[in-house]
Amino acid sequence: MSTPVPPPPATESTYPPAHDPEPASGRVRGLRSVLLDVLVVLVWFAVAGILGAVVWWQLSDLPQLTKSGNTATLSPEELTKQVSADGWYFVIAVVGGLVSGITLLLWRRRDPLLMVVLVALGACLAAWLMLRVGLALGPDKEIGALKGTADGTHVSEQLKLRATGMAWIWPLAASFGALVYLWVLRKPGDDPA
Repeated sequence: MSTPVPPPPATESTYPPAHDPEPASGRVRGLRSVLLDVLVVLVWFAVAGILGAVVWWQLSDLPQLTKSGNTATLSPEELTKQVSADGWYFVIAVVGGLVSGITLLLWRRRDPLLMVVLVALGACLAAWLMLRVGLALGPDKEIGALKGTADGTHVSEQLKLRATGMAWIWPLAASFGALVYLWVLRKPGDDPA
């Protein structure tokens, strides 16, 4: 026959067990770090998008429309300039996105998951700014410029993407750059900064 085991002696305890909540100063410091990461990413991609637009504007040879009656036409040579402008956008977005993703993760690696998300969202801002600033830097709308002109007049087209899906190149390249840093370039012993 077994003897019953007596319960442990009563000690002072509270239910639920007491635990030290995170000090308020630690939460404030954590929130400041997150806000600083957001600010750094926003400023970085705003500058990158504007610089990308200026480079795109400088490198792109804009196609010339020719007025012919009530329509405007493009010669085959001018059509290749449209493709060339889209190609320059692609090159700038890939280089800008990769450099941005790697650099930002290298610089602000305290919370890699947060930074990858911020980099992807920030690159969307860069793409939007590059398209808007590029449009503003280029010539006015072709239709307005051709009104009241004689047949055979040449007018430059606006600086804009014809292949609109290429606007996604910025966030894709930036996210890929961030992942390249995390999976390839980061040393195993790297501590978050």
